[in-house]
Amino acid sequence: MAIPYISKVRIRNYRNFLDTEVNLSQKQVIIGENNVGKTNFIRAIQLILDRSFSDTDRQLQASDFHDSLDSPMENGQHIEITIQIRGYDHNRKLVAEFTNAVISTQPPTLQITYRYYPLRDEQRRITGYSYKLFMGNSEDYEFKSSHRNWINIYVIKALRDVERELKANKYSPLYKLVQQYEIAKEKLEEISEAMQSAADEVLELDEITHIKKILQQRFNTLSGLQHDYDISLRTFDVDVERLLYSLQVYMGIKQRPVSEMSLGMANILYVSLLLILLKDRTVPPIMSQEVYNLVIQRDTQGLLNNYYSQTESGNYRLRRFTSSLPQEKIYEFMDENYFKSQSFTILAVEEPEAHLHPILQRLIYREVLHKSANSVIFTSHSPHIASVAPIDAIVHLQSNGGNTRVTSTATLTLDARDKNDLHRYLDVRRAELYFGKGVVLIEGVAEEYIVPAAATLLATPFEDYGIVVCNINSANFKPYAQLLTALDIPFVVIADGDYYEIEEITDAKGRKKETRKYHILSTKSGSDCGYRGNEIAADILIELNLIDDADIPEGFTDQDKLFAAHGIFIGHYTLEVDILEKSPVAVDKFKTIYSELILGGDLMQENFETDVDNGDYWAALKKIESNIGKGRFAQRLAGNLSKDLIPTYIQEAIKSVVNQIKSIHE
Repeated sequence: MAIPYISKVRIRNYRNFLDTEVNLSQKQVIIGENNVGKTNFIRAIQLILDRSFSDTDRQLQASDFHDSLDSPMENGQHIEITIQIRGYDHNRKLVAEFTNAVISTQPPTLQITYRYYPLRDEQRRITGYSYKLFMGNSEDYEFKSSHRNWINIYVIKALRDVERELKANKYSPLYKLVQQYEIAKEKLEEISEAMQSAADEVLELDEITHIKKILQQRFNTLSGLQHDYDISLRTFDVDVERLLYSLQVYMGIKQRPVSEMSLGMANILYVSLLLILLKDRTVPPIMSQEVYNLVIQRDTQGLLNNYYSQTESGNYRLRRFTSSLPQEKIYEFMDENYFKSQSFTILAVEEPEAHLHPILQRLIYREVLHKSANSVIFTSHSPHIASVAPIDAIVHLQSNGGNTRVTSTATLTLDARDKNDLHRYLDVRRAELYFGKGVVLIEGVAEEYIVPAAATLLATPFEDYGIVVCNINSANFKPYAQLLTALDIPFVVIADGDYYEIEEITDAKGRKKETRKYHILSTKSGSDCGYRGNEIAADILIELNLIDDADIPEGFTDQDKLFAAHGIFIGHYTLEVDILEKSPVAVDKFKTIYSELILGGDLMQENFETDVDNGDYWAALKKIESNIGKGRFAQRLAGNLSKDLIPTYIQEAIKSVVNQIKSIHE
């Protein structure tokens, strides 16, 4: 079963955040450049939910106020952080514990608020600052430390010492996990006594007794008149509790300890332990015979015999859930009949990619983000992690004039086909669009080489502005535009015009119908022709609710102006043909590059030059695709590009995305 998750966060006047509100889902990947506030976003949540925070940690300073506030503590400014929590209503204990925190029943939602505020005397003068935590919409319902025993957050920091965390002690996640299984104390005592008996044989060796004797003598000499310091030796600690937290993990054929593991493997081990540790324990994976016999007395449905099987040691082990053994039935029964005090913990991991090979990043976080039930929050700079993140799990932080804006995809609505397209195409390279200050969406490999080269020639190199070029290898721009709009990332679309003319044909049955003829130079106007690129642009803008169908003008020139005003720039044909149409210089360059790249003889060159000279650009383009490849040709063309060859719509698109970024960051 899913565990509670933070569904909304609102932050006012705290550090990077002047006033921001964002919706979240059960899994989160927080993305943003350095110093934009990813850690501060998590810390804001920690002020409410982190059990390790003391009163001192929750007592803030003037430096914790947003930089735009002038003398905030002298002027009585507040800091307020509010979180909303969903996904708790399937657990009766949580429902009962947080009755006063409920602000909605459709869907069931809890609200908790942290407020840092000025204390005033009778004359309303500020005498100091304090904080309060309260639930729901009323300050009368205090959120206490005891409530964090039910819902809390656990943060693994970016600079973490995994080896120290995994060492054998009572704070080890492995020991905490073992504790959850409630191993019978009697069994542990039997094991402890057997180990002590075996150890005694070592202690009786002559060499060991001699060492003990001389050590005691030397200690007595040095300690003078001190008493009650008899020395005893043990091979290991066999105390029942210490026996458990002395457990350690060893890896590999040679059973190496954690201290000898690579940092990446240790990180995977640590996160794996925590994910198991933080799972919902309403349905125990193992029950002792005593507990089983107690619970089965309340089992009027006969569920336990189906869901549990007895082990050789007499305990009862939970079977694997299947369609015939669904999780919901046993969960409801255990929730009602088997009380087990437990906390529901949201796991936050800062920079989980630390020390991990990219392939391992993708593997482990695809498991965490898509398959585990845990509520997790990651902060990351890694496109490898972003590429496997669920589409609705992205939280984007962007600096805007000293204030950090936070957007997310939690409420993004996509149909199943578009969502699947995005999941497939957001591989590592395309996932970089999450990290760009701006994005240029293109549809083919030619634009992938030509557009960045054009930007450099126009003295606006994309690297200087943090602009990412995203080749989606199709004209299906709509889901990408929806995604970038939801994240408030500036973008433009560069699309082929794909001019066509309407022709009337007669089919095999003698019926007349209209068809579109592509890959020709324009000879018609009005209703007898069209541009597929314009139709795609109209669909995108209508889908984004930026225009209505009635807003689209009749003339293609006016349409281009409307679409460009909304960031969509459309060519006439395709990029290569548009370049050839623009300047006679392009014709000579195409001939030269073709001759440099083909493996054939003079006849192939002659045929290509004839097509170009006759204006049969589509035939020439077909020869490029067949004999060289559009990508290779575009790569060489990009190195020979000049300003006079850049089509106007490409120039306008580059100028538009650069100006958008300048307006935000300058």
